[in-house]
Amino acid sequence: MKNVTEYMYPLDITQALSLYAEQEHSAYIAGGTHLAAENRNNTIRLIDITRLGLNEITGGDESIEVGATATITDMYNSPVVNKVGNGVLKKACQFIGDTPLRNAITLGGNIARLYTWAGLPVVLLTLDAEVEIINPQGETITLPAVDHFAKGGVKGGDLILKVCFPHKNSWFHSYEKFCLTTVDYTWLTMAFAAEVKDGVISDTRLAVSRITKVTRLAEVEKALMGQKVKEIDFKQLLTILETTVDIVSDYRVSKEYRKHILGVLFTRMLKKLQEESL
Repeated sequence: MKNVTEYMYPLDITQALSLYAEQEHSAYIAGGTHLAAENRNNTIRLIDITRLGLNEITGGDESIEVGATATITDMYNSPVVNKVGNGVLKKACQFIGDTPLRNAITLGGNIARLYTWAGLPVVLLTLDAEVEIINPQGETITLPAVDHFAKGGVKGGDLILKVCFPHKNSWFHSYEKFCLTTVDYTWLTMAFAAEVKDGVISDTRLAVSRITKVTRLAEVEKALMGQKVKEIDFKQLLTILETTVDIVSDYRVSKEYRKHILGVLFTRMLKKLQEESL
């Protein structure tokens, strides 16, 4: 990252928005890991948002709210976050980078755009999280995570304020990250959630990233609905999974192997669902 001539600490959110609007080539910074990795030769003003009080983590009767500048370490160590999805959000935090990176990466930074290496977007999708954003006009907008990622994340000048996670602890939750080492870039990130009533899957969420864009797999979710947990049709579901995911190419691993990993991880999640439903 070159040509950074201004590094500014706004006093409040209003000033942060104003400072961004003043300079054509500006960027918000908290952890800064994505900026450090980019070749942004035209970025000349960085606006540090770490002093705006956006790092609070609070629990309520209906949801848990995590501020945008809460670090991955903050989230992992929080007993409140540990309650989200029976610990699935904490597990996702555990597998993001190494300790120095977890100390720097923030929730807002990890979900701001469709980064292939990001570990949290799939979890937000399966938890029905909502992202609260303030736009350059000072308007606060709350979007379901599925809509936030569908539009590619934040646009220029938008600032993520917090993420709200509704209580869904009666659901089954699972998260998997496949990579060579725990700190390596992921080859596949996957999250799964299911609601079971009287032994039948009544609702479900399945999301993947890295092998394709961050997305929910609606066709697989539809096929799961109404299936008895003890009699899950693995063959049908794997066929739908493998034929509906548009796997992108990657220089490190073949499409065929990534498709194999996809099936293995999903099978593992389904078997775990069966075990926990006994």
